[in-house]
Amino acid sequence: MTAAKDTFIAVTRFGLGAAPGDFDNIRKPRQWLEDQLTPAAAAAAAPQNIPTTMTALRQMQENGMMMRQDRMAAKDSMDDGAKEQLADSIKAINKGETQDFVTQAAAMTRAAAGSPAPFFERLVQFWANHFTVSITKRQDIAFVAPYVQEAIRPHVLGNFHDLLRAATRHPAMEIYLDNQISMGPHSKAGLRQHKGLNENLARETMELHSVGVDGGYTQQDVTEFSKILTGWTIDRQGRGDGSGFFFAPAMHEPGDKFFLGQVYHENGVNEGEQALQVLAHHPSTAKFIAVKLARHFIADDPPPAAVAQLQQAFAAHNGALIPVYRALIGLKEAWAHPLVKLKTPQDLVLSILRAGGFADSLKDQQVVGPLRMLGQMPFTAPSPAGWSDRAADWMSAEALLQRINVARFAGRLLHTRLNPSYLMESTIGPVASAETRNAVLGAGSVQEAITLLFSSPEFQRR
Repeated sequence: MTAAKDTFIAVTRFGLGAAPGDFDNIRKPRQWLEDQLTPAAAAAAAPQNIPTTMTALRQMQENGMMMRQDRMAAKDSMDDGAKEQLADSIKAINKGETQDFVTQAAAMTRAAAGSPAPFFERLVQFWANHFTVSITKRQDIAFVAPYVQEAIRPHVLGNFHDLLRAATRHPAMEIYLDNQISMGPHSKAGLRQHKGLNENLARETMELHSVGVDGGYTQQDVTEFSKILTGWTIDRQGRGDGSGFFFAPAMHEPGDKFFLGQVYHENGVNEGEQALQVLAHHPSTAKFIAVKLARHFIADDPPPAAVAQLQQAFAAHNGALIPVYRALIGLKEAWAHPLVKLKTPQDLVLSILRAGGFADSLKDQQVVGPLRMLGQMPFTAPSPAGWSDRAADWMSAEALLQRINVARFAGRLLHTRLNPSYLMESTIGPVASAETRNAVLGAGSVQEAITLLFSSPEFQRR
């Protein structure tokens, strides 16, 4: 039973849920996880047909030009037809952007559901949530999928500094946290346009992405870091390195800055690069990341000893992430008890898709619809803090009802394709209680049996 339990934990807690055959094919659960920490495994099921950041930037420029032309036409014309054309133009652009977003969100969900490296995919999702961008402002709707593809995925097996840098520089983050409009009050652009600092990116980079809210910084540090990051903006004209990032000297606050006890002499874009290095290797960052990893993979209130081991691995290897993941895999606390974590809506939907093996047969709206119904549509986190990793924030009477509705929806789609007994053994077999077994095997129909299985406590947890 211990070996079966370990396999269940590997595929469900570290992975994205059991797929048929996992319990038979995975002989060494820890080695199976280690084998996914390679570039080949990472590339095995990367989402396809996601546009590049520069493609999204060019489209944004074209849409903006089209809307400006229609606005000018409506302004200069007394004809109601010009105003209607403007309204239709805005509506068409918004509709197209929304359709593209749904297509990309569905593609990413399908790729994760079918991935041969689900541990790597979970790490991608963990870091994408850590460095949250959201379409709640809508301005960055075209950039969120390219953001994960270009800023997160390539650095998941690298160094934390590189991941922090890529996320901070990406247009999705610059737009989401308003840094593309932040100007030094004494910069050429700031003086000319009578504009000043926006502190959002500086604050969240410290509070949420690196040292944490208890990391020892002050409001003055936030302001100084904001000055350091002025000029970090988006590459609207294609003048940068192809990443979507551009440094605009005219927006950068001139002069020296004093950040985290250190003087930053005037050095343009390199000031920000230096500051990110300091934050990435700060002792508080090691602890902050260790706590979040332990909370995600072990328990809502992670054991201090486990946090300490992860923190030590992060610090000892200067932020190299593979040694941290290996330390995580090696923690006895991570394997002690199955079912200690409640699946988030994203976890639940992905585990159903993996169990049924039917993601590729679904339309885009059928893939993302359950996520919307459960309150975790991709890239719609309500704040820069991202989605919660605690059960208390996902469980309520209404949430439970919606989870049952999703299970019922899956039962309708799968009842002619799968045997409930086999499905149970291949997903929760090692941990299924007698009550759950009796309910599934005694159900009045195949559809009801599958609904009961996906609604069971064992399937709802990881």
